[in-house]
Amino acid sequence: MTRLRTFATIACALALAVVAGCSSTGSKNASGDAVSVGVICSCSGGSMTGFNVPVQDAVRAWADTANAAGGINGHKVDLVLKDDGMNPGSALSAAKSLIAAKVAAVIDISILDQSWSTAMEAAKIPVVGVLSNNKPFESSPYFFPEGQTGDKIHQAIIGVAKQAGAANLGFLYCAEAPVCAESAAKLTDAGKEHGLPVTYNTKISATAPNYTAQCVAAQQQGVSALYIGSTPAVIAHVAEDCSRQGYRPIYVIQGAAYATNLATAPGLSDNTWIQFSSLPFFADTPAVQRFNAAMDAKFPGVRQDPSVFIHNAIMGWVSGQVLEQAIRNGVPAGSPASADAVVKGLESLRDFTADGLAPGLTFTTGQPHHVDCWFTARVQGGTPQVLDNGKTTCA
Repeated sequence: MTRLRTFATIACALALAVVAGCSSTGSKNASGDAVSVGVICSCSGGSMTGFNVPVQDAVRAWADTANAAGGINGHKVDLVLKDDGMNPGSALSAAKSLIAAKVAAVIDISILDQSWSTAMEAAKIPVVGVLSNNKPFESSPYFFPEGQTGDKIHQAIIGVAKQAGAANLGFLYCAEAPVCAESAAKLTDAGKEHGLPVTYNTKISATAPNYTAQCVAAQQQGVSALYIGSTPAVIAHVAEDCSRQGYRPIYVIQGAAYATNLATAPGLSDNTWIQFSSLPFFADTPAVQRFNAAMDAKFPGVRQDPSVFIHNAIMGWVSGQVLEQAIRNGVPAGSPASADAVVKGLESLRDFTADGLAPGLTFTTGQPHHVDCWFTARVQGGTPQVLDNGKTTCA
């Protein structure tokens, strides 16, 4: 699945095409040649794309923070923003426009990145996060993830369920696209591989009036943990319906779809376990506090709005941190900020964590960059908490 691949697939299935747009942003506080960074975002055109807008906000907050500090090695970050409108043709056009503009790197908030990944790879322009569970991050040496990639996402879900003490696992997957059903088969295989049987799976529609039938079926089949691959609203709806039936399983959620209001939602306030590709946004660490301060300064109120702010927002910030370190390593002061130089900077990273925000990132030249480690959190008593002292677990 994407990050959340099931979550992103729903957006694809429900999307309406619109025309792509663009803008540019950057501070004038830095000196020297600018580093031009493209951002392709599925920021409109579907009912779920609103969740991507705070991700782009986080990228903008990162760029402003870097520029306010004098830039990166004296280079101002100049963002070129493109909205693909959930239209594959517009997404490809956006990518071609950035290639023609000779951007030094691209940050990927595009659900449709498979429509333009080949063009970007041919241009040898590095793509950094955010949707690192998307397919291009599993196959292209020019796609650099900021967190866990999708090749072991099903193993991660099984691992979190086992850590939670589950005896078996049920999976409710989206009905909107075939890839969701494909994920069910992959999860079943991962369960067999790691000794946790997936005993129940069924599709659910985001527009269903209730999920009572699925809750009753899972309860009757003795499902001890339930993994819901959907949006925050659907996750909350399922848990509430199950609670009404007296069914209170362990819940397992992918972190990209985690919003703050889920911690107090009926059925989810206790014994909910979450797999995160990067350090959870509610962690109390200096690195997360810097993100919070930057977001609140530039986009006040966004972090406090669970209707749009979910974990994937901080993944935009982490992607910026990865790119910033690559520029520091690969683009000296006074040197031109080329895509080739940024690639070399990325490939120089060794076990880079962005002050604990990311799993240890090491990018090998000429190879796809698989990241098979994740963070785990638990909600108990209505409070989310990072487990294992913020250390990652690896498949």
